[in-house]
Amino acid sequence: MPKGQKRSNQSSSQRRQPSIPRRNDPSRSHGRMTRSPQSLPPDATARLLEALAKIPGGATGHQIAAAMSLGPSAGRDIAQTLRQLVEQGQVLEVRPGRYQVSGSGGEYSVLLEPALPGAAHGVVMQATFPDGRILPVHPRHSLGSKAGDVCQAMIGEDDFVLITRVIRRTGREVVGTVNFRPQGLVFVPDNRREGEMPVLGTFSDFHNRYQAGDRVLGAIEVDPSGRTGVTLSRILGKDSPEITDFTYVCVTHDLPDAHPREVEEQAAAVPKDFPPGEREDLREKLVFTIDPVTAKDFDDAISLERRPEGGWIVGVHIADVSHYVRDDGTPLDTEAACRGTSIYLINRVIPMLPEVLSNGLCSLVPNEDRYTLSVFLEIDQHLKLVGKRCSESIIRSRHRLTYEQALEILEKKDAPGQWPKDLVDTVRTVGDIAQGLRKGRERAGALNLYSVEHRFTLDVNGMPVEVSQETSDVSHQLIEECMLLANRAVAEWLESKGFPCVYRIHAKPDEDRLGQFVQILEAYGIDGTNVFERFGLQAILKRLDQEPRAAKLVLNFMCLRSFKKAVYAVENIGHYALAFESYAHFTSPIRRYPDLLVHRLVKRALGLRDYKSVEMRPSYLDALAKQSSYLEQRAELAERTLHARKSARYLSLRIGETFPGVVTGATGGALFVQMMETGMEGMLPVRELTDDYYEYDNERMALVGSRSGRVFGPGAEIDIRVISVDIERADVTFGLAPDEIDLNSKASASGGGRHSKGAPPGGKHQAEREDKRKRKEGVRSERKAKRRR
Repeated sequence: MPKGQKRSNQSSSQRRQPSIPRRNDPSRSHGRMTRSPQSLPPDATARLLEALAKIPGGATGHQIAAAMSLGPSAGRDIAQTLRQLVEQGQVLEVRPGRYQVSGSGGEYSVLLEPALPGAAHGVVMQATFPDGRILPVHPRHSLGSKAGDVCQAMIGEDDFVLITRVIRRTGREVVGTVNFRPQGLVFVPDNRREGEMPVLGTFSDFHNRYQAGDRVLGAIEVDPSGRTGVTLSRILGKDSPEITDFTYVCVTHDLPDAHPREVEEQAAAVPKDFPPGEREDLREKLVFTIDPVTAKDFDDAISLERRPEGGWIVGVHIADVSHYVRDDGTPLDTEAACRGTSIYLINRVIPMLPEVLSNGLCSLVPNEDRYTLSVFLEIDQHLKLVGKRCSESIIRSRHRLTYEQALEILEKKDAPGQWPKDLVDTVRTVGDIAQGLRKGRERAGALNLYSVEHRFTLDVNGMPVEVSQETSDVSHQLIEECMLLANRAVAEWLESKGFPCVYRIHAKPDEDRLGQFVQILEAYGIDGTNVFERFGLQAILKRLDQEPRAAKLVLNFMCLRSFKKAVYAVENIGHYALAFESYAHFTSPIRRYPDLLVHRLVKRALGLRDYKSVEMRPSYLDALAKQSSYLEQRAELAERTLHARKSARYLSLRIGETFPGVVTGATGGALFVQMMETGMEGMLPVRELTDDYYEYDNERMALVGSRSGRVFGPGAEIDIRVISVDIERADVTFGLAPDEIDLNSKASASGGGRHSKGAPPGGKHQAEREDKRKRKEGVRSERKAKRRR
């Protein structure tokens, strides 16, 4: 269909079925029940669009309100207006909470419909744009969408529509609650961005079984009048926590189910042998892997050789997924692109590839031949990268090490007896090289932020029974530095060959948010004026290593909030945090689709016969990059949602117990608190601070007592008590522990508690609190031991 054709050019016989909402009809709101913004001026929508269009890269609701010179009270109405504009296709939510005008950045909101008779071969859908244009959807770039879906899309060089995100999938399941109103049943999704929808139908015995607050599953459907609503299917939560939580997360974030049968069949049919052919044969070399003890998919391996001129050649050998998953539009590739990434949900994995590939033919298991794509990194005596080479290869891994085993080799002077001397020597040499590379990155201005990861241990029913802290040591850094260098080298190698690349880019931090970080630093007596320069920010982060753990955690968190998210793109702007001018993801094609794209581009640059048709058009690669960025964000949100639900379940069994915590943020109505031992988060309402009247101090971003002057701001260490838990909403409410209330009373009586420069917010009773905490440690340890028994 010619570019720019309008709907008005169609005859009445060609108009679409009434069950699909029109872009400019009232039903375009998809049946959402919305209120009119109350506090915005009459021309607010036009002003909002004008303000948003002037902000490069899009903006949050707060940034839009500031650009419109509106106060905090307008926040709710700004959010409501943005939701309406998203529904109308005028605005895109490019990532959670960040918006841009449709069409800016080359992306649009489109409504999909069945293609008209006579469409190009293979075309089954067409897309209607906000201005009425209609263009065909490329059959290989539909992201699993169907007619009736609302999508985010780009336009290719050949005028085909390339879907980058499914905004609203018709027929997909949603989870939420039901309200009984005079006009009928109303479905209220847990994802507030969905908006309320009418209930079109219920399951049998719904009215007898449903209780207020129950979570229900339903499917989004469009009735014959074009109204969108929800047909309820069942009540969620009657199963075990394992099933309920997993189902909730999958439905809430529209995660994929098991691989379709045709995908599994195609994967099962690939050849199981490994003839070397024209590949570089590395099977006689010492090649080894280092992975977590629970890993099943080993996608990277390491080798080491001396360089004749001095220095080393580090070989990084990556599973050759592109040998099996071709750029040919078959079900295997289409499904991998639609998934974008493997999703790790504590004790479950939703894999990008079928297990016959991810855990089988592509996994670099020891003592088995495997196809790899290798990059050889030439490093001189000063640990400078002086050469790089890519090659199709075949390897046979000699050893499979866990991180714990590698750490033992690296840290023990006497070589562990169970490992051959050549392996021990090689691991130690690569470990030394990795530490040198790490120092080199620091000299170049790389930023290392302190963070703590926690892991749940679940029982058979999915209830969390233990929380442990994950560590990162020199064994992890060995692999990390080798992979970082390989990723950088491949991006530079493709550039040197004149080929495009799907880059992993990271923009400079947001200056407004860096300004907030400076405010917090000043509360600690730290001069933050240099954070706007790379090396100044690096120096601040090193300075934070000297702070107590709570302060270090919060200050690094505040710094991280000022960073923009790393994404995939075909236009290179470098990677700010890593201090790399060029960087790509190459080392994990089993679990990341962008790595698979880069592998294909490398093979085309190598001139390999079977890869001469690999996609290189900029718009197509850009669409795949944007699609992959969205799918990565979806996976991260799903993982966070599950973590929050498991945290709520864990704390639901500990109502009334006290724990050490640290304030991570404050508003006029509450403190946000993270538990020091487990990293779990909750809210402490201001009503729980009963010793004084607390007001929010914008300059200090903290609650300040009007009489005592006590400050509760980011970094304040407080003992908290678990008051209540809402598992379904994953909401945890804290109060002050009894000991903390006593300290509050002392602060109030003495008029003290105001923190001074160089001291963390939270008062001058920190030493007393620390003494009490140490005395209680033995009690906590005994409680934990009893729970284990």
